[in-house]
Amino acid sequence: MFLFPVDIFEYLTCTYHALTLYFITSLPYILHQQILDMEENILKTLNYQLSIPNPYKFLVRYLNAAHADKKIVLLSSFVLEESLLSYDIITTYKPSELSAAAVLIARKVSGRNPWSPTLVKYTGYREENIKPLASKILEERGKIKEMKLVASKKKYSRSNMSKVASIDLPTEL
Repeated sequence: MFLFPVDIFEYLTCTYHALTLYFITSLPYILHQQILDMEENILKTLNYQLSIPNPYKFLVRYLNAAHADKKIVLLSSFVLEESLLSYDIITTYKPSELSAAAVLIARKVSGRNPWSPTLVKYTGYREENIKPLASKILEERGKIKEMKLVASKKKYSRSNMSKVASIDLPTEL
């Protein structure tokens, strides 16, 4: 095992996030090559899976599949962000389910057909599978308001976010 003057995991993080460690290139070639070999070894061991599925990755996919307009994109992002404040929700449901429920709520509030065959295809969920979670998210919003957590509300109240936080969401679907 080689000892490196740089933390290899820090190097991987910088590489993953497209940051540059300028001093790596100034190292002697042999040491530079050892770092690159170690990076390759770690990546192969991890099967190049450096991140876990998160709700936002699913949300982007589902919104693209739904041909969402700006209002639906922002409203579903707001609903999803607020749902992540509920410990009960994030520990019980999958990230893909949370995203699907946020899209369902946003489409329903916007007056669009809540679910479509295209969304069934891309999400793998039928409307009846997601409705209970969507109702739970809307129910949990009341608890979040009581906690006075206002960061997302402030963020989505700005004009560049189309003030979607000011849209009255139903308490149930």
